[in-house]
Amino acid sequence: MNRDSNLETTKYRHTRYMPGLDGLRAIAVIAIIIYHLNKQWLTGGFLGVDTFFVISGYLITSLLLKEFEETGRIDLKQFWLRRLKRLVPAMLVLVGVVSMMTLILKPDQIVNIKHDAFAAIFYVSNWWYIITDVNYFEQFAFMPLKHLWSLAIEEQFYIVFPVILSILLFTVKKYRNVSLIFLVVSLISLLCMVLISQPHMEHSRVYFGTDTRLQTLLLGVLLAFIWPPFKLKVNPPKPLKHTIDCVGIVASLGIIALFIFVDDTSDWIYNGGFYLISVLTLFVILSVVHPTAYFAKMVGNPVLVFIGKRSYSLYLWHFPVISFIHSYYVAGQIPAFVYLIDIVITCIFAELSYRYIETPFRKYSFKAFSLNRFKKVSFVRTVALFVILIPTIFIFAGAFDQLGKNTNQHKQTSFTSHKANDKTQDSNKNNHKQQKKDSETKNTNKIDKSIKPLMIGDSVMVDIGEQFTKKIPNAEIDGKVGRNLYEAVPLIEQKYEKFNKPGNKVVLELGTNGDFSKAQLDELINHFNKAEVYLVNTRVPRGYEKHVNNLISEASKKHKNVNVVDWYKRSKGHTEYFAPDGIHLQPSGVNALTDEIIKQITK
Repeated sequence: MNRDSNLETTKYRHTRYMPGLDGLRAIAVIAIIIYHLNKQWLTGGFLGVDTFFVISGYLITSLLLKEFEETGRIDLKQFWLRRLKRLVPAMLVLVGVVSMMTLILKPDQIVNIKHDAFAAIFYVSNWWYIITDVNYFEQFAFMPLKHLWSLAIEEQFYIVFPVILSILLFTVKKYRNVSLIFLVVSLISLLCMVLISQPHMEHSRVYFGTDTRLQTLLLGVLLAFIWPPFKLKVNPPKPLKHTIDCVGIVASLGIIALFIFVDDTSDWIYNGGFYLISVLTLFVILSVVHPTAYFAKMVGNPVLVFIGKRSYSLYLWHFPVISFIHSYYVAGQIPAFVYLIDIVITCIFAELSYRYIETPFRKYSFKAFSLNRFKKVSFVRTVALFVILIPTIFIFAGAFDQLGKNTNQHKQTSFTSHKANDKTQDSNKNNHKQQKKDSETKNTNKIDKSIKPLMIGDSVMVDIGEQFTKKIPNAEIDGKVGRNLYEAVPLIEQKYEKFNKPGNKVVLELGTNGDFSKAQLDELINHFNKAEVYLVNTRVPRGYEKHVNNLISEASKKHKNVNVVDWYKRSKGHTEYFAPDGIHLQPSGVNALTDEIIKQITK
């Protein structure tokens, strides 16, 4: 690699401002905010985080290389101090405000939020969520600090990478060899993601992991070696300028298309997809950092630059605001005005953070605070800090732990009832006689408690398990949080093939956690082709809801032994049935779904 090819070099180069990068940050943070407001509006908006990763890797490496070339060394102390002043104050204020508001508005969540806050302060949120088995893509729990996982990865990168870069620059020396080392490490990171991820499984381990996400940051690093922004020619040949513009436009359209069409359940993005998406981002950066490219000027327009400069503040505050406000509504049934409130409050907090926390601290450090009441802004800032700091210290010290409960440790993840299982094989002959006798003596106005349905489902089945067994004591129930339809087939082959007999009733509730294909549904139904099958359709605020329900409806028309339990219709307009996630059930919802299933299987 020729370090000076198509580049201008001087001993000391001006660190010019690149508005195009701020414009790109604006696009990324807007995508992320839309995704968190409502996934169905922009299913791939979460990829905006990867855009931030690539920008961070590129910009940090460019600045470090510039410093090394001009001074012959990298001042690690000053680098870390600049990062601390830029990132930490606003994050600490956010953590304090979230902790305090949780104590006021949701005291029962104070223990869980305290744990998340500790992880955030030490920038280990991503590994904390891996250890506690948190799924980033599901918003079932109240976790207003969950978005800080990405900042944890960036901060870990900022601590380690400059040291490694400095060592390599002094030992390996040649840029080409140094960049090859980073390329190899990025490919190792990619390989780790491919090996650890499993098809059709929950991907939070590889999504949160520093080891698996390093690939994206390092691609930004590689671009800094190839296309250092402070060496680019101001007046390149027109054909080259036009080529740079075209590359930027095409790559940007590609990224926007990915924001629209990629889904967080797509397996391909964990098998090289993130790498390819990040490579596409490199071409956008290549164009927006050029000093004279038209596309750079377009992306660096005043509106996007204004948003981009506040992108860190917007990212910090949008998720807690959405988490608090949406916790009082049922997901998927949120009024339009609520989203407007989300945006307005987010912008207010972000602007306050940018103007009165980030910018002053970055410029003046601790001099931005003062107890001199004649320095009004500094005095108010200091008083506000104490108002936030004092209760936060008490929260961290555990003074309010008695108000909370650790839902991560006590949440029910499965429900299994085997009352009929142990005697099923021994009592097959007696069952028919008993059922005949019961059918002759039962009161038709009451529930037939003699039936012994097999019920396989996900977290919604877990919700109704206890109530259902009270009404149908002999029900065989197997519910598990997070279960997808494709996971039911091996379970049936292992434990429940014996239920495939005439007269048996099988209830399958498996549409909550993800989409499936017609072939997968047919395979499941064929395992019970002799039994009477009841498919429970779904009400879930996700993009796959309609497709899942259409497949279930079509299956009932295709297979004579298949019936539909129309939970979608039964629950329409009943927000009181649901928890804030719009999926899991409140007691009234438990009763309603239990009643609907019993009504169908006892017809």
